[in-house]
Amino acid sequence: MAARINRLVYRVVGVCAVLAGLAFHHNHTTQPCSPDQIGAGGMCVSTSLEMTR
Repeated sequence: MAARINRLVYRVVGVCAVLAGLAFHHNHTTQPCSPDQIGAGGMCVSTSLEMTR
């Protein structure tokens, strides 16, 4: 029984990893960072040194 549960867990984790990779790739190609930003997968961070208060 434990071996069956382990196989199920491995499959679920594998499927989730593949889906996360596909989502990252989709965001990376559809939401590129602007020239003053750095990042990947749609998660961009500004490189501007401008401070706002």
